[in-house]
Amino acid sequence: MAKQITFFILLFGLCAFNAFSQSQTVALRKANTLCNRISEIKQLPHYDESGVDPVYDALAQAGESAIPCLIEKITDTKIMPDPRCPGISTETKVGDVAYFVLVSITKIGFADLFPAKVQEKYKTTGVYAYHEYIERKGSRKQLQSKLRERYRQKQSPKS
Repeated sequence: MAKQITFFILLFGLCAFNAFSQSQTVALRKANTLCNRISEIKQLPHYDESGVDPVYDALAQAGESAIPCLIEKITDTKIMPDPRCPGISTETKVGDVAYFVLVSITKIGFADLFPAKVQEKYKTTGVYAYHEYIERKGSRKQLQSKLRERYRQKQSPKS
């Protein structure tokens, strides 16, 4: 009887784990699909409000599951209309908007992962410091690498 109970518990645990794993896979697939729609974002909200843009809202609702694909999009240099209001740049890239959405979801400081000189410049020139920095060769990959590392650290079990 004890063996049957143990077997039942083990079987139940495996089924629960499988269901959890499948739901994570579906969430990641959905997030990847949403990340491929970043260029469709027409307007970014000013204060994390919903109802401003349906694609932004869907990414915000995807939350943590959207973080990996948003990080991957940082290096996407396809030009898109600037969804900030008012628009700041005629050269806004999909990677820029991915970063803006990522900052909103993760609540990291906008300039926290920039080099020290850029962080200092950000204090006086704001988002223009970001644009100047991000257009330098290798900056997108550098920012992406820092974001990956930060995400890995957050995912690691605490020691």
